[in-house]
Amino acid sequence: MGTEVRVTVVSKSPGAANYLKEAFSLIKKYDRMFNFYEKESELSFINRRAMLEPVRVSSDMFEIIDKAVYYAEITHGTFDVTATSLQRKGGYGSIVLDKNERTVYFKEPNAKIDLGGIAAGFCLDKVIEYFEDAGIENFLVDIGGDVYAHGLNAAGRLWRVGIRNPLRHEEIIEPFNLKNRAVTTSGNYIKKHIVNPASESIAVSAEADNILSVTVISGKALDADVFATAFFVMGKDKTQDFLKQMPQMHMRVIFIVNERGKPKLVRL
Repeated sequence: MGTEVRVTVVSKSPGAANYLKEAFSLIKKYDRMFNFYEKESELSFINRRAMLEPVRVSSDMFEIIDKAVYYAEITHGTFDVTATSLQRKGGYGSIVLDKNERTVYFKEPNAKIDLGGIAAGFCLDKVIEYFEDAGIENFLVDIGGDVYAHGLNAAGRLWRVGIRNPLRHEEIIEPFNLKNRAVTTSGNYIKKHIVNPASESIAVSAEADNILSVTVISGKALDADVFATAFFVMGKDKTQDFLKQMPQMHMRVIFIVNERGKPKLVRL
């Protein structure tokens, strides 16, 4: 992931420091595992070998790739972890998973997996799961702007977060309280790696929407992470259609569009 991480725990427990240490250990573990550019990472090994033969992978790796394929299917390829592959043909359909053998295989020789659009959310959910299992009630985790807030802050109030103005990054344009929810914002001023799978090029504001950013608030960090990227590529109309078809997702979505040089919020 290679990004800034902030973890805050509000607890009087003498073991709070150990909980923080373990949380950072988890984040480092997944950072090493999912690193697209590190030659020794598990992901890099898969990208080198899976075109030749099925590769047996760790349970965490299989889980995240399996989830990535699921998201690709329900977004009809708008979210696609193979989108950065050169000369790709089959997209996410090139990925063959065997749950019994826990293997990954690529049907297309040029296929590669890049987990940049899903790794932070996956990691965040794992840290949340760890804290909840440990009985930690009040915490905030921020992995490169993917944020989850649980319980209350040190002042006994709801955690306060906000959406930045894409045209003036130092300005918070939409502050709000967050409790037991995740929030992620995507936009190419933030994540330069957002690729439109249809064009295989860097995604710009969808169609004529003139979109600057998309923020998703959800109960699951993984949903917020993935759909912020997918909705940026889809645009407002297709996103609205998707939300109508998937009401069980319970997501809040906020687009910021450029209207005559000024940011305008559009809530779906």
